[in-house]
Order: sequence, then structure tokens, then C-alpha cells
Amino acid sequence: MATSSSKYTVVESLNQMIYEDALAVTAVHGGSDHAVGAHTALYVGVGGNVVVTMQSGNNITFTNLASGQILPIKFQTVVAENTTATNMVALR
Repeated sequence: MATSSSKYTVVESLNQMIYEDALAVTAVHGGSDHAVGAHTALYVGVGGNVVVTMQSGNNITFTNLASGQILPIKFQTVVAENTTATNMVALR
């Protein structure tokens, strides 16, 4: 018999995909960083690379993201340097 190692039930997982707040992200390569506070996902309108500061304080680069992609990550800042994606929306 298989056992489940899932951290959440199906209902809890679906509830985490419902967002209550959104904020347009304006970080542009060569411009300034955009501190958004604690958010749980990032919508990428026009694909490219995105550098974010995670809630842990570490910077991470997501490369070659597709247009229309949603990253389900907990982050606090979109870093301008090396971010080439545009039309992004921070979701909470």
C-alpha cells in the first residue's frame, strides 16, 4: 500500500493557489529594485530572466521563463540587475 508524503491535502493545495492581492512590478534591467513585501507568487507577462530576493534573504535567478508563467515562490524583492522579463505582477 502506498503512503502519501504530501504536506497538504488537495483542498489545502488548491486554496493556496487563490490570491487575494496583486501588485504591478516595475523592476527593469539597469533600473531600481522593486521591494514588494511578502508575496507568494510572481506572474511573468513577457518572458525572460527574473532575479528575486527570497523571504530567506537569498537572491535566486530564474532563467528563460515563459510569457504567462506563474512562479509559486515566497519572495520580497524583484532585483533589477539581470532581470529581463517584464509586465510582472506580484501575487499574495
